[in-house]
Amino acid sequence: MLRTVLEMRVREGYEGEFRATWLETARAAAELPGSVGQTLLRDPQDPQIHLIMADWADRASLEAFQKSPEREELSGRLETFRASARKRVLETVAHIPARPTQER
Repeated sequence: MLRTVLEMRVREGYEGEFRATWLETARAAAELPGSVGQTLLRDPQDPQIHLIMADWADRASLEAFQKSPEREELSGRLETFRASARKRVLETVAHIPARPTQER
């Protein structure tokens, strides 16, 4: 699995509108072939900083998305909110799920 991580500073005053737009965009991206999931995190110390994470089944799925017209359209929805951004692609090396708890 691969994870793209975009650290984005949202323009001041647009945080709420950005999150609503991200939610619509993430729902659309989650329907694409090879998409495993979408996550949005916010820095509680600096609410303008968000991490946009997208998980992909494999490199081929990610590369197909990166070359697709859907990528341009979906990314464009968030562009107006961006003050700055830095992107990384990370490969999952290990994942240990939490053990389910039993309710009593």
